[in-house]
Amino acid sequence: MDKNNQQQLEKELYNSWEKSGLFKADPLSSKKPYSLLMPPPNLTGELHLGHAMQHSILDAIARFKRMQGFDVLLMPGVDHAGIQFEGALNKLLSKEGLTKNKLGREEWMKRALEFKDEVYQSFHKDWTVFGISADWSREVFTMDEKRSDAVFAEFKKYYDDGLVYKGAYIVQWCPKCGTAIEDVEMEYEEKKEKLYFVKYKIENSDDFITIATTRPETIYADTGIAMYPNHPEFKKFVGAFAINPLNSNKIPIFEDKRVDKDFGTGALKITPGHDPKDYEIGKDHNLPILHVVDKTGRMTELAQDLAGLKIDEAEEKAAAKLQESGALIKTEDLIHSVPVCERCKTTVEPLISEEWFIKMKPLADKALKRIGEVNFLPKNYKKILTDWIKDLHDWCISRDLWWGHRIPIWYHGDDIKVSQDPPGEGWVQEEKIFDTWFSSGLWPLSTLGWPNNTEEMKKYFPWDFEITAPEIKYLWIARMIMISLYLAEQIPFKNMFFHGMLRDLQGKKFSKSLGNGINPNDLRESWGTDSVRMALYSYSAPGRDGKTSRQLMDERCKNFRNFGTKIKNIYRFIYELKPSSVILSETKDLDSSGPADHQNDKLHPDDKKILEELNKTIKDVTKNLESFQLHLATEILYEFIWHKFADVYIEKSKDRRVEAQPVLEHVLAETLKLLHPFMPFTTEELWQKINKDKKSIMESSWPKVCA
Repeated sequence: MDKNNQQQLEKELYNSWEKSGLFKADPLSSKKPYSLLMPPPNLTGELHLGHAMQHSILDAIARFKRMQGFDVLLMPGVDHAGIQFEGALNKLLSKEGLTKNKLGREEWMKRALEFKDEVYQSFHKDWTVFGISADWSREVFTMDEKRSDAVFAEFKKYYDDGLVYKGAYIVQWCPKCGTAIEDVEMEYEEKKEKLYFVKYKIENSDDFITIATTRPETIYADTGIAMYPNHPEFKKFVGAFAINPLNSNKIPIFEDKRVDKDFGTGALKITPGHDPKDYEIGKDHNLPILHVVDKTGRMTELAQDLAGLKIDEAEEKAAAKLQESGALIKTEDLIHSVPVCERCKTTVEPLISEEWFIKMKPLADKALKRIGEVNFLPKNYKKILTDWIKDLHDWCISRDLWWGHRIPIWYHGDDIKVSQDPPGEGWVQEEKIFDTWFSSGLWPLSTLGWPNNTEEMKKYFPWDFEITAPEIKYLWIARMIMISLYLAEQIPFKNMFFHGMLRDLQGKKFSKSLGNGINPNDLRESWGTDSVRMALYSYSAPGRDGKTSRQLMDERCKNFRNFGTKIKNIYRFIYELKPSSVILSETKDLDSSGPADHQNDKLHPDDKKILEELNKTIKDVTKNLESFQLHLATEILYEFIWHKFADVYIEKSKDRRVEAQPVLEHVLAETLKLLHPFMPFTTEELWQKINKDKKSIMESSWPKVCA
């Protein structure tokens, strides 16, 4: 079948599944529930191999559970992706000569909603082509009305419980995105920098204390010098004052055990306004906080004649000033890990900002008591998340953006109210919005209608299965656990599956900027959806990263396309080349237990052997699906179908074709059912040809092991 015909067939089969309502969950059904929660893809996100693998895993388990007789809810949804979406829109507006400030908030939001609708149309097509059997009638968006109600209820609960506060605190700030970001939203890049050794004169003395820094431009904001305790060279200066070499300010010298004795000279300049560790040290020693870098990444008036310069320019000029004054002793080359924003790759600037925070200790305490109720795959993620939650700091939940849930705080003079709607005339709403992860952390609850006690909440919560990449284990998974336990007193999911990361052959993440990405839709158009799915399952071992390339993916997809062709050839041999002497019943039940018990002594030895092999395959595939080892399940099926069934049994059956026909048909029918979760289109196509009542293979019963 050529590519166009194959794609058309897949489209027709998928539409028939949807039209028949086979993807729909029914909370009023008497069937036992099984619920799977799709991680919400970002509205502006492009489909990549990791997404395709996630969806293929979710879909395989959903189809398997339906065939086992469960009422399955595979819940789809989309995240508004605050920073990414706003950045994409602002870039588009800039081509029209427009900015946020020129448009104003109200007009900008109108353009944002129009852009959202445009993006969604093209976006949604990409996300539904992998055969994912989600209940699309229930699809939600993190900024729709019901999710907005849930976000308000969440914030109100924290506020009423005394967990919300606003204050100046050091945050990680992205100058390009123009907002605070979380520590776990940063990446680290190895960069070659200079380490500057600078001497500070001791007040009323000819002595000097020497420090090492990579940031001479921030010396203007130094408010102290700390050394590790009992420093052999500098401890005599403890209690004295040093003179700042760039502005002549007096700054105190003291000891602090947090100073790394192996970095530089063992003495550290303390700049509380621009370094997280310095902020903590400065707070404990009552140091003032000064700002020499602003939120746009430029120097403030505190930098005197360097004001307005970008940080890199200011570093060079500050170093030159130190050199001219004789304060710069030497420089050394240093390979240094520099934090950058994971979205725009801009160097992150730690600085003080007035933000909203949630006190996390009450949430963390609940999570630590019950995190063991979640079945993590791999198991070691329980300890990884537990250790992180133990050391959790308060959560900065505010962002200086417009696209997102606006914080429902209203001001009227000194009065403050929490309200979704304006409390009355003269009240002004907080400008900041919630961190995207604030609403994403509520995902297991908000998707089912929380805070209302809906039928869906009663039946499908907690979720049976959730999946994600390891990179958002703290941003998303840990938060979902804490939030669900705090708000609903239940874990959010019973099974948490961390799939490995697909990387290029050098071990680097696939990314558009590196130009090493592989578009799964290109693979699908070349080889067919089922072939790509099977190739992806071969990389789906829990927590195990895989290295691949377009060439390797093409090779694997080609192999599984050939596997699909092999299955179709098996069908042709069994049905189209069926001996004319074989009469089949028009009402044959393809869900029956088979032509005969495999332990029946009257069976031909070859029939008995293939039925025993089928029995073992059913047992092993079922076991591996139950334990989410999809890579093993597909290996077993490949080996059974291609080698044990086709190469051995079918070849032998040619000498006694009429006698073997019932066994051939039975094994093919059971094999198609076993294979359906992984290759839904191929199996449905063939099932329709052999099943007289034309019901979908999805409506058949999962094969059972014969006693």
